[in-house]
Amino acid sequence: MAADSAVTISGPNYLKTYNSVDKLFPLVSDQPVGVMIYNNAELMGTPWETLISLYRDQARGKGFDTVDAYARDFIGFLSANPDLFSTEHQDREFCKHVAVVMSIVAQDFDYQVQQFEHAKAGRLKEHASAIFEFVVGQLHQDYTKNLDGSPRTDLSCFAQGTADKVARRYGGPIAEITESMVAALRADYGSLTVSDATMKQLQDIAIYSVTKDAFFEHYTGVVFAGFGRRETFPAMRSYLASTVVMGTLKNRQDRSANMTADSGPVVQPFAQDRMIRTFLTGMDHGLRMFLFGETLRLSMHLVTDVVGRAPGLSDDQRQALFTDYSENNLGSAVQAFFSSIDEFQYLSHTAPILRAIQTLPKKELGETAASLIKLNSFQQKVMNSVETVGGPISLATITRNEGLVLGKERAEL
Repeated sequence: MAADSAVTISGPNYLKTYNSVDKLFPLVSDQPVGVMIYNNAELMGTPWETLISLYRDQARGKGFDTVDAYARDFIGFLSANPDLFSTEHQDREFCKHVAVVMSIVAQDFDYQVQQFEHAKAGRLKEHASAIFEFVVGQLHQDYTKNLDGSPRTDLSCFAQGTADKVARRYGGPIAEITESMVAALRADYGSLTVSDATMKQLQDIAIYSVTKDAFFEHYTGVVFAGFGRRETFPAMRSYLASTVVMGTLKNRQDRSANMTADSGPVVQPFAQDRMIRTFLTGMDHGLRMFLFGETLRLSMHLVTDVVGRAPGLSDDQRQALFTDYSENNLGSAVQAFFSSIDEFQYLSHTAPILRAIQTLPKKELGETAASLIKLNSFQQKVMNSVETVGGPISLATITRNEGLVLGKERAEL
């Protein structure tokens, strides 16, 4: 396991990066299990380092058969722990959370207004209300539907009926916060009117933002890796977590991996992983998606041109050809073409890298992980972007016989 030490703190008029945060720790003393965090360094105002230390103290001498059991026990420790997060603390943090969600709505509305004015599409006075309804409707849809249009479910960590309980307990504060946000927007946009249906959507959004299987807010990624007592080979579990609501930590298992005697090595990057994935696959993912879209567009143009130029075809025959070579059919063909490219890419580029990693000694495994993080840091440096990856790199080598061994490596290239 490897993690950099950079953290970025941002506000309305500032952006500051510090290279002094620990993100990698032993989960339990004298047990071969490590825990790593990314994204947000705090949970409801308490540093994750403190939470992990408190769990380590109460779990002293405790052991579990699997890494999965360790991860679930840690999540349970954060949920059912009024000493860490009292009811009053949870109430305050929920209101802060809803205020942040409403500020996102207001910011998106301001952005859409700017786009409308830039396009000179009409008088803002006549369209402000419609723009606001559009913004709220889009966010409401994001919380209720997945990208493929299927219904977005509630998180399994919450008991059935939690959304109704949240509505009953926090209905008053939610109404106050949403009405305050709308009043502030009316002060800037005097013609803005908000229907009862839109206000209901705003109140739904406040509830869905904690109960639905969506992490649009500032969450923390928590990664567990190592060996349980009955695990011969290492395992990994990663979770997304954001806030404690009515005694339950909002969380979802994000990724998992179990090594076996027959499986190859697993290289799993987290957070800002663009350059690491490019190194492992040989192609930038954004470039691949661009090439897919352009290839599909070129194919459509060729079909349109050929069918349009073909002599001796009736209108019905041309329409039949257009139907046969519709975008869906072409999409399947282009997808198959790119699947062949992906297979070649894996065999010629990724597989040799994984074979080399599989034979590396322990010391060089740590150096390899650190090098991948340095690669990400170097890309940000030369791209003149905010350097959110950097600083000393924490390393943890975990084996059954030696347990977890921590180390640090400088980030200079």
